Amino acid sequence: MSDASPNDLRLRVSLRTKWVLFALLLGLGPLVALALLSVRIQRRGLEQAERELGVAVVDQAAEAVERSLDDAAEATHRVGRLLTEGKITSEDARLELSQETLARAVVLAHVAIYTPEGKLIDAITRAGEERKPEPLAAVPEGLSEKEGRWLAVEFGGGVAELRYAEALVRGGKRRGWVVGTLKPRALDELLQDLSRRRYEQADRVVLVDAERRVIAGGAPGSSLASKDIFAALGARAAVAQKLALTSEYPGEQGPMVGTLRTLPERGWMLVTRRPEAEAYRALGGAQQASLIAALAVGALAAALGAFFATRTTRPIRALVGLTHAYAARRFGERAEVQTGDELQALGESMSRMADELQRSDAELAKRARAQADLSRFLPEAVAEAVASGFHHVALGGERREISVLFADVVAFTRFAEEAPPERVSAFLNELFTILTEVIFRHGGTVDKFLGDSVMAVFGAPTPQDDHAQRALLAAEDMHRFVSASAPAWRESYGIDVQLAIGVNSGEAVVGNLGSESRMEYTAIGDTVNVAARLESVARPGQTLLTEAVTRRCAGQGFSFTSLGQHPLRGKSRAVEVFQLDA
Repeated sequence: MSDASPNDLRLRVSLRTKWVLFALLLGLGPLVALALLSVRIQRRGLEQAERELGVAVVDQAAEAVERSLDDAAEATHRVGRLLTEGKITSEDARLELSQETLARAVVLAHVAIYTPEGKLIDAITRAGEERKPEPLAAVPEGLSEKEGRWLAVEFGGGVAELRYAEALVRGGKRRGWVVGTLKPRALDELLQDLSRRRYEQADRVVLVDAERRVIAGGAPGSSLASKDIFAALGARAAVAQKLALTSEYPGEQGPMVGTLRTLPERGWMLVTRRPEAEAYRALGGAQQASLIAALAVGALAAALGAFFATRTTRPIRALVGLTHAYAARRFGERAEVQTGDELQALGESMSRMADELQRSDAELAKRARAQADLSRFLPEAVAEAVASGFHHVALGGERREISVLFADVVAFTRFAEEAPPERVSAFLNELFTILTEVIFRHGGTVDKFLGDSVMAVFGAPTPQDDHAQRALLAAEDMHRFVSASAPAWRESYGIDVQLAIGVNSGEAVVGNLGSESRMEYTAIGDTVNVAARLESVARPGQTLLTEAVTRRCAGQGFSFTSLGQHPLRGKSRAVEVFQLDA
């Protein structure tokens, strides 16, 4: 049975009845005028829809290209910082963190470090990438020491090479360059995928530079100057201006329709192009059907047909005009269609849609402002949750299943007593840099630093079903990275660094603790206390945990050894303690 409500059925029958009664009473004459008018309206509607689709596609393509380039630039910056970071003295740790950063930036082929003169020093290359970094042909000119830029596109070997360069500055002096190179077909794959999804063809979206040379979406380096849409737009296609234009133009295989959008900041342009026959495919069948109907009944009641056509098409024009207003984000305009049928219902639905879009825009803007403000005072994940409405900035909290990890440097007290405060601070900065990266890599939150120890929470503020496994993986990585860095620390600071780690899982209250004027997001409860006690009794290089952790991680590839029942300070009963085996 149909799910239509009685009101929906009445509206559909009402509009159908209008057509039938008019045809019976007036001899179906209005179809002659209506057929011609409908074809014109359909043509205009399809042209408008194609223009809007073209603008939407080039906007989406521009956003995707900019996002890919920004991701590549950010990854290049991070790899450059990691490869030259003075706080991480372990080469193995530095290399592994750099390789993981490159792996997450899927569009990058490699990142290379150069001397100020352009001589290649070192490079990180994606696995399976055949093209290797080469010495810089020319040192980048006019590049700020505080920010990088994308170098001019180079064409050769059937590819367009895009590279991002950034100055490496230490102690106020330029020490060299870091250069990230995109994979040869990265932007091609991005544009072809978008073209297939929007146009069902892979060659409908093209990226060109200011000289109309193809960067992606076609044969790299080939010129479109005075061809395709550029021949139709001429001087209007100025890359220095921010604009979006749609035009019809003659092509080698017939009439074409295309849209051009400039990227002035990059000096590039995005173009969509496809045959009119493909864009207006639906028009041919509609024209044929309308012509047959018009010829069959065109002799009947032509005068009344014009009246009926006008009554019918006026609300359609009003609704088309309303779509233009909403496309221009003038959400305050309302439909004035009062036909008592589906067109009126459509106009009312569009008005409600505009209200929802306006509220959504306001909510998004409000959320963005709130998140920007809150991120100055709260952890980033908490700030995002607060701005999204999933977390409230107020004293108190909520019960949550979490895992808590405490990691402490064994024998640190003696080092802190004997070493100058500056050396103690420098060592802690290096240690916490590594431990923080490890915690973030496994999705944890750094709750606080307590002297030479760190407290991390897994499963809050963002719920994680596998919070216990994440905590143990983080503990293993902490021991591994500290062990790799220990020889350098022994030589630099004279301290033999080993960690003692305690991990516990269970319920805790997570939320804001403090006062109305100053609060801190943290976790409290017995689960936290037990994890801290386990860390205090753990031996150097040892990770102690409770049965609650082993139960959640059973069958996940971890090995545990029971150390029996142990009394823990603050607990009335002994607790069975387990050791995480290496």
